[in-house]
Amino acid sequence: MSDVLLLHAGIADRRMWAPQVAVLEAAGHSTLAPDLPGFGSVPAEPGRLSFVDYIAERLGAPAAVVGCSFGASTGLELSVNRPELVERLVLIAPALAGWEWSEGAKAGFAEEEGALERGDLAAAAAAQARMWLADDADEAVVELVQEMTVRSYELQLPMEDKVEVVWPEPRAATRLEDVRCPTLVVVGDQDVPDTLEIADLLAASIPGARKAVIEGSGHLPSLERPDELTRLLLDFLR
Repeated sequence: MSDVLLLHAGIADRRMWAPQVAVLEAAGHSTLAPDLPGFGSVPAEPGRLSFVDYIAERLGAPAAVVGCSFGASTGLELSVNRPELVERLVLIAPALAGWEWSEGAKAGFAEEEGALERGDLAAAAAAQARMWLADDADEAVVELVQEMTVRSYELQLPMEDKVEVVWPEPRAATRLEDVRCPTLVVVGDQDVPDTLEIADLLAASIPGARKAVIEGSGHLPSLERPDELTRLLLDFLR
């Protein structure tokens, strides 16, 4: 069985994986679902921050790396810069460095930014939940996403001038052919159009990658359609 590293989205923290952890471990997998710096229970420390190094330091052995959104982008970077650590790769609702966002997505980001400038963290988090989750997402899921997002604001905003985030160069977006491990790209059919396009690009550009679509899910299928995502993960890890 595999060691499985679960990397959360930027609008979430490790709590987004709660529906998957118990099932994966019951199937014999060992799971690691850390909060990344600036999320959940882990504050961001002043200075230079490399998410790739942060993850690599916590992996004691090669693992199946499962990431969502920002976590998927980070897992992708890990797979091309520390390939010895990544046995399999799952990219859920992936983000991609350098992506030119659509006008619709930019409008969503602007709504969030406007609320943050007013100091209204709850309104900013609500705007993000509306942008990323399916219209019929369960209210408990919406509330959890807003809670996780507010927490990230509380940790990150006081540190935004004190933390320098650094990434390996060149970025993985220009090195997709260097991903050599088995790769699964997963996307919800209710996600924003940009994410659907990124998923298509990654599935077509990473050697041997395949794509799975989860109906009725937006950006966080681990919470919106947990059973469907868990089945995909178990099948892929098997």
